[in-house]
Amino acid sequence: MQKLSLAILVTNYNTWELVQRCVEACNRQDHGHFDSLLVYDDCSQSEFPGGFPAGTRIHRGLQNLGLTRALNVAFGLISEDIVVLFDSDAYPTTPFCDEVKGMFEQNPRLGLLGLRTVGESGRPTESFTSEPNIWSLLLGQLLYAKMERLFRDKSGRISVFTCAMAIRKAAFQEVNGFDPNFDWLDLDHDFSMRINRSQWQTIIAQGSRVFHEGGGTKQLTRKRVERFYRTRWYLLGKFNRLPFKKLVKTLVLARLCAEYLVIICLGPILFPDKVVLEDKVEGRRELISFCFRNY
Repeated sequence: MQKLSLAILVTNYNTWELVQRCVEACNRQDHGHFDSLLVYDDCSQSEFPGGFPAGTRIHRGLQNLGLTRALNVAFGLISEDIVVLFDSDAYPTTPFCDEVKGMFEQNPRLGLLGLRTVGESGRPTESFTSEPNIWSLLLGQLLYAKMERLFRDKSGRISVFTCAMAIRKAAFQEVNGFDPNFDWLDLDHDFSMRINRSQWQTIIAQGSRVFHEGGGTKQLTRKRVERFYRTRWYLLGKFNRLPFKKLVKTLVLARLCAEYLVIICLGPILFPDKVVLEDKVEGRRELISFCFRNY
């Protein structure tokens, strides 16, 4: 059985303290069990006054590329066979390197491995899911989340999130890395879906645990929602999961218009906070305009 080398990658953009926590946890849990640890800084605006454990490799980008392009550059700086990728706000709570290496060594077809995540309470959080389908657009994020068991993809194919994943470098190169047309939303769905349609397999590790609760990039809710509608339409179209596009557009717009009317009529009752209410109203207006022009 071929012995494989393993690198850890953590990306940073103005999250130095979180990255430090992740790097220290990697060393605390698995010191001596990985071959390198790279922190790729995507040209942060802030300097970090602290330090990292000995052996940590820091690479500072000369310009801000955004997460997807930064990841592709960072992977190009790594020569090891396996890359364990953590979001800056994630960190391992158990040893993981031996399990990850063992699974890749025992299965030459394994291309993508998901690691299970937990939150503050110790309960599982989401680090993988079924592949996205058209229902996530037709129902909207809130309704789909409540009815996911009924409408989720039934193919059995898994989509792994970038918060805690391990990738075989050969598989990464074969599928040409992450699609730069995505920013930080749906890039992991796209990568997983391409792996699932290649010669490589996707599996979830059972033993290792990683802390991750998420929270995402700070921005107004309406901007995050608009990103979802933009990237999800592109993602589903890329994988031929948008049959009858004109009908889908009509149904999505009809739902958004109905939601807009509900917010206008019942908004003060549903959203007592005026800032939240204004964000909801403006958000639906922008979404309707965006989908009408771009779908």
